[in-house]
Amino acid sequence: MPVHFKPAEPPARAVRRICREHLGEALARLRHSRHPAAVHGARKEIKKLRAVLRLVRGEIGRGVYRPAAKALRRAAGHLAATRDARVMFQAFAKLAGPGAARRFPILHQALQKHCRRETRQFRNDDAVAVAKRLLRKTGRRMAGLKIKASGWGALEPGLKQSYRRGQQAGELARRQSSAENFHAWRKQVKTLWHQLRLLCPKRPARTLTDKLDRLGELLGDHHDLALLQQFVAKQGQPVEATALNLLIEARQMKLRGAALKLGTQLYAEAPATVCQRLGKNWSNWHGRHRK
Repeated sequence: MPVHFKPAEPPARAVRRICREHLGEALARLRHSRHPAAVHGARKEIKKLRAVLRLVRGEIGRGVYRPAAKALRRAAGHLAATRDARVMFQAFAKLAGPGAARRFPILHQALQKHCRRETRQFRNDDAVAVAKRLLRKTGRRMAGLKIKASGWGALEPGLKQSYRRGQQAGELARRQSSAENFHAWRKQVKTLWHQLRLLCPKRPARTLTDKLDRLGELLGDHHDLALLQQFVAKQGQPVEATALNLLIEARQMKLRGAALKLGTQLYAEAPATVCQRLGKNWSNWHGRHRK
């Protein structure tokens, strides 16, 4: 069951509880770190934690936010290499189709070796142990978290900032269509998506979260192809690389078009307008459950 704010729950108590639950889930998944899916699941929990902290960043202050955010970013970084290797291979297989190994034998073999090498190195390194230490340290910081404001007033500023940053990142990606800008936009989209799932688990806000989820998928696929393109460029196989890059660029063009179209719809309003509407939905939902 997704974690979310409970009716009549003070923001400070809710944030401490939610952070505790996500930290516990991340650590539980890392106990099965020999399985790539478990590591990927732990990284997802860390991203959710970072989104929670951004939601109350103004309330908890820089002195609390920055060390916690830095520790979570480092923990996720220690778990990233195997994920990147896997998604590159998956993106390649999906893009090239059933005959991928036959059409691109050298690149297919190189991607397989890369996956095995990254998995082997990950298991031999102390990446999991370091990530666990960072997560536990963050948990101790969050245990005494204090938030003075109450109700929606404690949450609206962070939500408004997330929406505004997504809006700005989308505009930058529209003006300057680079892989880096589209990836930066995806980060903002995912942050807002996580925050809305916490605050507004019921409809009508679900319409917005569903669309954000779809936008995140489009931008995620675009980023995975960009990683694949970077890997291919280092392999020194110009014939196969040229053919594969044509497929990558054609697919990325479609993904960018779909993402920009959807993003224009999602980020068409002023942040204050969106947050005002979400605040009413949030208050109504909490009000009904308090009765």
